[in-house]
Amino acid sequence: MATFDAAPNAAQTAGYQNRPIEADATSDYASDADSVRSDLTSVKSSTFEYQYENGRRYHAYRAGKYILPNDEQEQDRLDIMHHVFRLALDGEFCYSKLDQPLNILDVGTGTGIWAIEIGDLYPAAQVIGTDVSPIQPNWLPPNVSFQIDDATDSWAFPQNHFDFIHIRCLGGSVRDWPALLRQAYRHLKPGGKIELSEGRTHLCCDDGTFPMESDTNRWYTGFHQIARAHGLEFDPFPQMPDLLRQGGFINVLATERPCPIGTWPKDKKLKEIGRFFKHQFINMAVDSYSLALFTRIGGWSEAETQILLARVRDEFKGNKMHLYTHCSYAIAEKPQN
Repeated sequence: MATFDAAPNAAQTAGYQNRPIEADATSDYASDADSVRSDLTSVKSSTFEYQYENGRRYHAYRAGKYILPNDEQEQDRLDIMHHVFRLALDGEFCYSKLDQPLNILDVGTGTGIWAIEIGDLYPAAQVIGTDVSPIQPNWLPPNVSFQIDDATDSWAFPQNHFDFIHIRCLGGSVRDWPALLRQAYRHLKPGGKIELSEGRTHLCCDDGTFPMESDTNRWYTGFHQIARAHGLEFDPFPQMPDLLRQGGFINVLATERPCPIGTWPKDKKLKEIGRFFKHQFINMAVDSYSLALFTRIGGWSEAETQILLARVRDEFKGNKMHLYTHCSYAIAEKPQN
């Protein structure tokens, strides 16, 4: 029997303390999807060599190490998630408070949208984004650059160099978080800041609308069982504060913002977040996160995987399950001495 994560405590969910998210009976999937499409533009990838599997495109560098694809559908999803993170932070680019940083590193930059926008915000800063997939655009602000690099390898940057290191949505792609954080510690300046953020892969429900016998529960349970059986943790956020402290960082602070999967909440801000999150979730994320994991690692056939995912999409389109997850942030600093 699956266990569903309880909602976080009041200190974690600013603005929504100790009360369930109330559902709106009037939300409609079709109009939600159409409005999302009209609001979004995609970032086009550069042309490099790739590998193809189950109709999706994956990176060729360190092939097979990272189970999410890097095709245009996935790039669109990453850009939508960037928008969701900003909505959750009332338009801010990060939870950390920055004071005119001069050197910024964006680890796992994806499409590079965060690095580009933070570069525009701080034109005096040099911003570097790293990723295993070369999907970033060619037209960039003069202070932004990208490098193809595996963050789990040794970093070639100078030590004590960066004012801010930003790491977002690397759950499931890092097996040794303490090693990654040791590198971040070495390459941060004394007094420099680090931020780890995740769109968590847990599902919360306050009102009993998530049936245990649902196909969504079958998918959700199977997803984590397969991943964890093979040493992959897609929900590392609960460990992050302690890992930061163990890594020598100080002033550690963790917070979470609720992220509905759909437009079912009455709260207008949550409804807007849920509109975008649901669009990327059922049209993009379910495929992106599941296909390689279930077939390449879990031994499922592509056909049976696709059937399950189709049933999951149908359940979410009904807007009857009042599920939510969280955009979560852990920040810390490197001591001055």
